[in-house]
Amino acid sequence: MGVRETDIHSEDTALIGERQAAARALMAHPLLAERTHPAEFSLVRSHAEWLTQRFHRVLGYRLSVADDHARLVKRGPGAPAPLTRPTGAPFTPRTHTYLALVLAVLVEDTGPLGIRDLALRVREAAYEAGIDADPGRGLGERRAYCAALEFLAGLGALTEDGGRIADHRADALADARILPHTRVVRSVAAHPPRAADDPDSFLAAAAVADPDGDNPGELALRRLLAETAVVHREDLSDRQRDRLAAHQWRAAAALSNLLGCDVEVRAEGVALVMPDEADGFPSDGPVGQVALALVRHLAGRLHPGRPATSVPVPDGELDAALEVFCGTDAPERAEWSRTAGPEVPGPERLRALVLDLLLGLGLLRGGPGARRLTAAAARYGAETDDRVPLIQDNDHDTRTQPSPPSGSDGEEDTPDPRNDLDRVASVLQAVANEKVSATSGDPGDDGDG
Repeated sequence: MGVRETDIHSEDTALIGERQAAARALMAHPLLAERTHPAEFSLVRSHAEWLTQRFHRVLGYRLSVADDHARLVKRGPGAPAPLTRPTGAPFTPRTHTYLALVLAVLVEDTGPLGIRDLALRVREAAYEAGIDADPGRGLGERRAYCAALEFLAGLGALTEDGGRIADHRADALADARILPHTRVVRSVAAHPPRAADDPDSFLAAAAVADPDGDNPGELALRRLLAETAVVHREDLSDRQRDRLAAHQWRAAAALSNLLGCDVEVRAEGVALVMPDEADGFPSDGPVGQVALALVRHLAGRLHPGRPATSVPVPDGELDAALEVFCGTDAPERAEWSRTAGPEVPGPERLRALVLDLLLGLGLLRGGPGARRLTAAAARYGAETDDRVPLIQDNDHDTRTQPSPPSGSDGEEDTPDPRNDLDRVASVLQAVANEKVSATSGDPGDDGDG
């Protein structure tokens, strides 16, 4: 009997683990194609009914599962990650234009076709829409066009059926054949804009962060927790901050059951920690390793979260650390060059990628002259790197303190330690009175006396 119960428990644990792994795969890849993610797609198909019901109940997301792909349609707060090329460079507006034009052509069942023939159809579609775009006009246009095609290939919306898209990018006469997968192509755009919408209203309707009503508000809160690396209480509206305080444990339980994640609830905010978080950050590549070293160093120097939720990062401090970790003479560069890992970006490119990564994760905030390190950075450790020189800065937000004020007689004023003790005693007495009032029902100072 005991053995049978153990077997049933093991089967249930394995089943739950599979469902949660499938849910995490869909959160990471809302368009999940069998051609690009066969193992994950197999899990999604096996548990499609449970996933469909649970995503709708917990997050209000719609999931559709077809024979060769699954599409999780998201709504609400949490800006999607910007589209990037294989090199990591973000899409330009021109590349976005070609992506939209290619999708407009390929939503029809075209069958296999050459990349140059598709370019002609894209040019015709652009002319009909009143857009100045022609993939055959020059190298810059052709690169943007090919970047859009490579992005769709990465999604599994098309495959190279003869030759390579990269060949056409390098040589306008190279004519690779591509095979569009029409059903996947039609699922790329989760929310096709309607004819009556203007861009601003369309985007505003998709990103209501603080809706009216308790149920829509709690749903928006769950979406924010699921889609954001760390949700800081200070960033929320007063209404959402109250909702988080009232519903944070219920939201944590629902998301944990769906995604199999741990939920860290702290005074500064809430973070979801996935069991396979190592697949994201920190990663083994140069960008991930430099970002991790930078976060640990800044946490060691600046002590975020004691007690503030974020601390200023002086530009000099950041530049000095980046020079040590990313510079031409950084010892890590030689080590990375000897390994079979990814290509090592140049110093300036590496700096930009590291900062973009940390800003995207919410560990760094702001721009030059106004950067802040959030308290969440401290969870990765605090190890000051001695190679980074101390930056002397007498500003009030830094470690170097200004000179104490002088007295009227030219001598330094000596603070009376009894004043500090009196203040501490007053605070402790107030806290004690508050605890007594909370446990005894005594209204305290608000009573009639």
